[in-house]
Amino acid sequence: MEKLNSNNEETLALENITNPKKVLKAKLSSKTKKVVGSHITPEKEITRYYDTNVKVGLTDEIVEQRKIDNLTNSNIIERGKSIPKIILSNFLTFFNVLCFALGIWILLIGSYENLFYLVIIFLNIIIGIFQEIRAKLTIDKLSLLSQPTADVIRNGEKISIPVSEIVLDDIIYYSAGKQIAADSIIYDGMVEVDESLITGESDLVVKRTGDTLLSGTFVVSGSCYARADKVGRDNFVEKMSADARKYQPPKSDLLKSLNQIIKVIAFFIIPLGILMYLNNRNLTDYHTAVTKTAGSMIGMIPAGLFLLTSMSLAVGVYRLARQKTLVQQLYCIETLARVDVLCLDKTGTITDGTMRVVDMIEIKNHTDYTVRELISSMMFAFKEHNATAKALVDHFGSMEILEATSVVPFSSIRKYSAVTFGKHGTFILGAPEYVIGDQFDKLKGRVERFANQGFRVLVLAHMFGTLKINEQPKNTRPIALIVISDHIRDDAIETIEFFKNNGVEIKVISGDNPITVSKIAMRAGIDGAENYISLEGKTDEEVAQAAMEYTVFGRVTPEQKRIIVKTLKENKKTVAMTGDGVNDILALKEADISIAMASGSEATRYVSHLVLVDSQFASMPKVVKEGRRVINNIQMTSTLFLVKTCFSVLLTIMFLIIGGLYPFEPVQLSMIEIFAIGVPSFFLALQSNNKPVKGKFISNVLKTTLPAAFVVLIMNVIIYYITPILNPTLTRPDSLRLYTTISILTTTSICLMVLFKVSRPFNWFRRILFILMLIGCIVIIYLTLNVIPSNPLKLVRLDIVNIIFTLLLIETSYPLISGIEYILKKLKINTEAQE
Repeated sequence: MEKLNSNNEETLALENITNPKKVLKAKLSSKTKKVVGSHITPEKEITRYYDTNVKVGLTDEIVEQRKIDNLTNSNIIERGKSIPKIILSNFLTFFNVLCFALGIWILLIGSYENLFYLVIIFLNIIIGIFQEIRAKLTIDKLSLLSQPTADVIRNGEKISIPVSEIVLDDIIYYSAGKQIAADSIIYDGMVEVDESLITGESDLVVKRTGDTLLSGTFVVSGSCYARADKVGRDNFVEKMSADARKYQPPKSDLLKSLNQIIKVIAFFIIPLGILMYLNNRNLTDYHTAVTKTAGSMIGMIPAGLFLLTSMSLAVGVYRLARQKTLVQQLYCIETLARVDVLCLDKTGTITDGTMRVVDMIEIKNHTDYTVRELISSMMFAFKEHNATAKALVDHFGSMEILEATSVVPFSSIRKYSAVTFGKHGTFILGAPEYVIGDQFDKLKGRVERFANQGFRVLVLAHMFGTLKINEQPKNTRPIALIVISDHIRDDAIETIEFFKNNGVEIKVISGDNPITVSKIAMRAGIDGAENYISLEGKTDEEVAQAAMEYTVFGRVTPEQKRIIVKTLKENKKTVAMTGDGVNDILALKEADISIAMASGSEATRYVSHLVLVDSQFASMPKVVKEGRRVINNIQMTSTLFLVKTCFSVLLTIMFLIIGGLYPFEPVQLSMIEIFAIGVPSFFLALQSNNKPVKGKFISNVLKTTLPAAFVVLIMNVIIYYITPILNPTLTRPDSLRLYTTISILTTTSICLMVLFKVSRPFNWFRRILFILMLIGCIVIIYLTLNVIPSNPLKLVRLDIVNIIFTLLLIETSYPLISGIEYILKKLKINTEAQE
């Protein structure tokens, strides 16, 4: 809390904070009544405080009345799914509804043993709901730590509050890096505003007293006091379309692939189910036709796959939250796992943002004041709070020795700040190349000598007259060089080493001198750091060309940062961008995945997919590892689910073609569902897996899924035609039961082979898991045949001939799967070579 300075005239009684003549009464329109809540009646009049004293603000009594009247800036749109939505979204999926419908059909015919598959469905749903709710609760707690705040003036004091607690007519203090929380009108001060999130235009807009600040925009430079003219849904940003005001989520190959799988299966499953029922009904009674049709359709449904995917992502979000990383877009975890280029802004990532002045070289001071007095007066006029300003204040102080008549705040586009002290002229502080123009050549040697040692160099220069915002300094005379040192993060070297070892290329993008940035990057251990370029004065085409050729980029404007990221993406790179300042916004919006530091600007956090709540660069390897774990494990477990789907579709088509009775009932697939898919996929999804993610999701999954599914088809064709030959004396029903038994044993074995393949390379956990699943299948078969009187799997005992036949089928399945995989791999290589 900060007590505001005020003179005698400004020290007013709190009950007289507004001019009584200018207190206006404003009836709320019917539209406003709907927005602000049911407390407002049609005849209710709201007092508006249009002339509030900016040094005093609203009183507690007024604020409380505003809250009663629902005239607050509370966040109307809930972020993420609510708990009821999580429950409904897990229950009411297309495949779940289809499974429930089939369950009702089975229930109506009294085949209760075939309802066991619903137990698996409900367990998956419950686990999915639990994991999503746990992730949501953790994220909600973490979100509070990075919740945007606003500085408001109340009862004569400046206090920081959540933006949701702003009330109508509050006096808000905005400074550089702050996002405009509510549509406001400037009462005092001047700021430069970036409206790109609203308009798409990257040019800065100067706002002065009387101008309107739109919610959703953010302050790049300057400071001001403004009155909240609108709140809640009346804000401009709330009235915009969702597409215009929300950052585009990253494109997800996983999400796209899952949607394609849903569409393909949904397209086939209903027609195939109807045809299979008609086929079965022609061959057997109604009861058997229903159970066999349900077995066909349930086999085609990879219901657990989608629940497992959402659960895995939710677990990933939860784990990242435990590591102080806020995930603001679920599927960005996948993008993170695929990153092969990481763009860093030097400040806040390689360096920790703290600075100190290490030297001051006076060139020629033709003024009546010392360099210390000039810079101290400038710091008093700026009232900036960034790291550079803090270093200058710590070294030179902040005192009003000279009275400022106009101020040009620092901007990452201009690369300088300036103060006019009346008749004494204008003093400019900034990058030498931008401030002293043609005279830079005279100082270039000195500047580069310090830059070569990794220091930042600012120049203090003087010009006569007043310098306007966005005007290029002319006829400036250098007074002194200020040498500033950055501090490299203690964890930067180790973190960068991780990315190097994992095939991630690092590029450093900074507004500072490229030589300085290059030296700091070298000290941090970045490969190719000696390969640097200054983008000062470069055209967009030159920037795009340099993007692929250089590692370190200096004197980069916000728009040039965006061009670099865009060019890398156009060259098939998956780009992650880290940033903490408003000058990083455009590049963060362009990147495949954007990562913000919580200590940075609110606007940066607003557009980013991930927020490092502890602002620790060392958290990045943990984030990447978690992304790889989630995506690699989803790909691995998806193979298990889709094998059953694929072979069920192929078997359905096969029996429709030959006119045979579908062999499986739902209960007979339960052994596969539990021991070859459900249980192992759950545990494998939680395993660590730090392999780089390569290739497309569908192609990665199908390269094992299709060979196994085709082998199941081949073996079932063999079983269907060979079983009657080996057992000529059996009746048709007995022959069908024998075929079903051999098919279940062979198909289960093939699914276990797929589990064996995806579990490699084995560690102790995977080895034990596979052995337990194998033992589980053997135990269930033994219990079914020898202990459980009802024989739920409806298996029959095999004689020695059929045992040998079954073992031969199982023995030949694995090499057959490997052979088909080899052929498909060769065909893919040949196709790529021809292309």
